[in-house]
Amino acid sequence: MTNCIFCSGLSASQIFLETKYFKVLLDKFPVQDGHILIVSKEHRMSLTELTEKELDDLIRLEIKLVSTIETNFDVLGTTVLQNDAGVMEENTHFHVHIVPRYEHDGFYDNQVLVPHELSTAKLIEVIKEQY
Repeated sequence: MTNCIFCSGLSASQIFLETKYFKVLLDKFPVQDGHILIVSKEHRMSLTELTEKELDDLIRLEIKLVSTIETNFDVLGTTVLQNDAGVMEENTHFHVHIVPRYEHDGFYDNQVLVPHELSTAKLIEVIKEQY
């Protein structure tokens, strides 16, 4: 945790809003002006590690931030992204990106993924069993 930039590498001046469980700051490498991060105060590596109180705080904070952006700026909407578990950058922990979006902004244009097979039938079956 000591090498986690969110635990020990953020200065107070970077954080412009805090709730009981989260810090809000501008992304250091924004994909769009206004790209913000919601970072858990506790060193959590996955959405699944958040407590019920943290989850409640997170969704309320996301709603408030998205509403603020969409109400006060000339944007088409926002995209909310979460990097979770093993797909996060090294030396980080659970965080959420909120990115302002515009018509024809090319957000998904350069997205190239290496295809991996996953049985969608099994996915649906497992999800239905869980609920």
